[in-house]
Amino acid sequence: MRKVYYITKKNTNRLIKEVEYLELLEICFVEDSMLKQKIKEVECLLFTSKNAVFALEHFMPKEWQNLPCYVIGEGSKKALESLGGKVEFVASAAYGDLFGRELVEILRGKKVLFVRAKKVASNLVEILKKGGIVVLESILYETKILNISEDKKQSFKEDSIFFFSAPSSLRAFLQNYAWRESYLALCIGKSTAKVAEELLGKNAKISLSPKINIKDSLEFAKQLARENNNE
Repeated sequence: MRKVYYITKKNTNRLIKEVEYLELLEICFVEDSMLKQKIKEVECLLFTSKNAVFALEHFMPKEWQNLPCYVIGEGSKKALESLGGKVEFVASAAYGDLFGRELVEILRGKKVLFVRAKKVASNLVEILKKGGIVVLESILYETKILNISEDKKQSFKEDSIFFFSAPSSLRAFLQNYAWRESYLALCIGKSTAKVAEELLGKNAKISLSPKINIKDSLEFAKQLARENNNE
């Protein structure tokens, strides 16, 4: 069976069997001195990552929980619910641009706070503003790449499958390892797949996951590994 590797952040729960976890990223919280004032001004909160949920709770425990929350993905939804947040809406798919178009239909004329990372891959804010939504932003975390020392670097077999859940995970891999033509890059989301094409080249084997969350995508990767093993 081909090996499946998941490029992820430090201290990720290793819940999926038959998957190798490569911890090449670190989530660092970033303070926003205007956060409390922004919370007072808006009618709801937007999240595209569970890391943003945890960052908000870190800086303002419980003070935000009465505001309705609009999110991408089951991960963000579960994180909010575990902290007592009010989940008003979950995007129909894990794509920032689609999320934006859906929100325009239900939040036009409202003032919202987008709790986000330092870098985002979608055009969400631009879409919301063009759709008549007043958007405040609060950058509460950033994703940093870890540099692995040569003596701790792994070696990978030919035809290995690497799962990338965000553009940052691609950059983290390439900062530490070289890409080989036999590898397969399995990506969540069109933004990640687009970055994969730019960084890995047109001849690279790149596949867009048909699943919209990490757990199901990893199960899909394992299925790919078994199918190729039986050919």
